[in-house]
Amino acid sequence: MRIETVSNATPDLHAALARLLPQLNPALPVPDMARLEQLIADPDVTLLIARDGDQVVGTTTVIVYTTPFWIKARLDEVVVDAEARGKGVGEALVKAALDVGREKGAQVAELQSGRGPNRDAAHRLYERIGFKIRDSDVMRIVL
Repeated sequence: MRIETVSNATPDLHAALARLLPQLNPALPVPDMARLEQLIADPDVTLLIARDGDQVVGTTTVIVYTTPFWIKARLDEVVVDAEARGKGVGEALVKAALDVGREKGAQVAELQSGRGPNRDAAHRLYERIGFKIRDSDVMRIVL
């Protein structure tokens, strides 16, 4: 298994994300090729994939941005294929994402993970790596 930084939007990558992302949130539409190209072209964003042989078995997105207090790395859409879970893929992806953040000067890293029994293994992984649950509420408005 290896972790790669994505540099080009390809039909194979799009197909892999179309298979993986609904496993994280089936209610959201899969990004089209134009959105994927925009994501990869953004200098503040790094798209990582995990491969087992030729098969993409996981992905995450790292966004590094500056606030008045911090340079932050945000990990979004951490997802590992159901067939590949429990084999270290998620840990490798998250650690690689943290390395990306460090390389880009981030001082802290954050991620958001849903609640519920199907998220227990992910939460244990994040806590084992060193993430701590914050006492805060995430608020959202659709624009």
